Amino acid sequence: MMRHLSAIATLCLTLIAGPAAADKIYAGMPAPPWAMTTADGQEISFPEDVEGEASILLFWATWCPYCKALMPHLQKILVDYRDYGVQVYALDFKDDGDPVAEMAERGYDFVVLPLGDLVADDYGVISAPGVLVVDKEGMVVYRRRPTRAPPGKAIAEVWDEEIREALDLALGGSEEGA
Repeated sequence: MMRHLSAIATLCLTLIAGPAAADKIYAGMPAPPWAMTTADGQEISFPEDVEGEASILLFWATWCPYCKALMPHLQKILVDYRDYGVQVYALDFKDDGDPVAEMAERGYDFVVLPLGDLVADDYGVISAPGVLVVDKEGMVVYRRRPTRAPPGKAIAEVWDEEIREALDLALGGSEEGA
């Protein structure tokens, strides 16, 4: 009887926790693999094709105000960490806009992956922006937590700091610019 009650309680907590539970699934775990074609036709198999390099996975949409606030910071991070081989993979999902045009218009150097919905499902990403930092060994070391903060500069700066800290960890303690 106690075992059944425990199972029911676990199931209820899982259902109630929802996205929060999904956030914890990949902390310290290997990044789920995926294969996609970039906007310019290049085939990418992740994490195999980036073995030995840290990566940022950005699940975004052209309509997302949080994404628009965060992306300039990610571009600066990309520039600051380029010598370490860091790349930003921008997986567009839940979107009917033109991600390629949006990236070109804004001048971002991210690898654009226009059909990211299935990968988002595999990662348990349900809202934009989904941001994960994956270390050189393919382990997730950071996942952006949900927020109730309004979109804009303040929350984007918080995420910028968190992503930089995670990248430093992912790169084995090296610091940006060092």
